[in-house]
Amino acid sequence: MTVLRPPALRRGARIHISAPSGPVPRDRFDAGLARLQAALPADYELADNLWAQDGYFAGDDRRRLAALQAALADPSIDAIIAARGGYGLTRILGGLDPRRLRDAPKLLVGFSDHTALLAWALQRAGIASIHGPVITQLGSLEDDDLDRLLELLRGEDPAALVAEEGAVLRGGRVQGRLIAGNLEVLRALIGTPHFPDLSGAILAIEEIGERPYRIDRALTQLMSSGALRGVRGIAVGQLIGCEEPPEGNPQSPSAHSVIVERLAVLGVPVVTGFPFGHDFKFNAALPVGVMAELLADDAALYFLEPVAEANATH
Repeated sequence: MTVLRPPALRRGARIHISAPSGPVPRDRFDAGLARLQAALPADYELADNLWAQDGYFAGDDRRRLAALQAALADPSIDAIIAARGGYGLTRILGGLDPRRLRDAPKLLVGFSDHTALLAWALQRAGIASIHGPVITQLGSLEDDDLDRLLELLRGEDPAALVAEEGAVLRGGRVQGRLIAGNLEVLRALIGTPHFPDLSGAILAIEEIGERPYRIDRALTQLMSSGALRGVRGIAVGQLIGCEEPPEGNPQSPSAHSVIVERLAVLGVPVVTGFPFGHDFKFNAALPVGVMAELLADDAALYFLEPVAEANATH
């Protein structure tokens, strides 16, 4: 697959804040946007459905789809950053036109439910993107992680990401295209044309709010479907709120134990404990679709090329 790296952000960039998933909480959004604006002066615009609410969506499917498609197709927009995650992107992916993004490449930033959009952008349009914090996370994010996001947006090379806690299931050094996302959202894309090709890739996954048996089920489906065939290595991020509740099965293994047990059978380097995911203080941004190296013995993930072209024209 030929992957196109969008132009890096320059002075006077136009940044669109999207809301294709859940309703946006105003207080956390305002705090996050104010911090981003202070760190990255640009021309910011808000999606016209940003404050809409229709059940657990930021507006109905038609409205969310129209707003996102318009932003993806607009050649004057340099980046689209998600306001929040939630749920809803898988309902509208089929209506998006990948040719419009390919004709007007731009940086996409998000995680959680936006796993679906990042996967779609890579698989359907061949566009690299950023698995990184959403606006509602930025207000409480550590400075280092905000700086890392800005480095990626500017087309700079970020430092290696190190798992200071966790486990190394299998040592070794592997290189591959990095694909990052939420485990449950990736599982939901199996069997669709939007699921990314993981053959020869390094996969980075994280999760929130899924009990250990559900993590087991998601990993089992990825494995039994053949989706993990040819994957070269796996980096596991945060598992937030994924333990068995007090009223649950007292014999249940931990979420981390499930990850270790299921992924060990793949026979590839696997490292857990990387600092990306749903923690509101720590969510290290990752480039999606570009070459990376997992040095398992050092529990480190290196990035071999920038996600954005610093000298590209837009």
